[in-house]
Amino acid sequence: MNWSPTGTARDMVTFDPDDLSSAQREGEACVVCHKRWPRPRVRVGRLPDHSAVLACGDCAEALAPAPLATVVAFPAR
Repeated sequence: MNWSPTGTARDMVTFDPDDLSSAQREGEACVVCHKRWPRPRVRVGRLPDHSAVLACGDCAEALAPAPLATVVAFPAR
């Protein structure tokens, strides 16, 4: 999790470019499955130089954090 200068959390994950192929670093291949066609369109993170890291739709859903559960109180008697 990254922190902006104002101290608020951001949802973008920073990826290590050393672990990615050149196609993944340039946004031409999915960061997870390496698929090139159809071209990945979902921004799932960034590199340390703030360039976008993209994933295909299926992999983007897998990388998204699970929503927090909604806690509901039992009704009072």
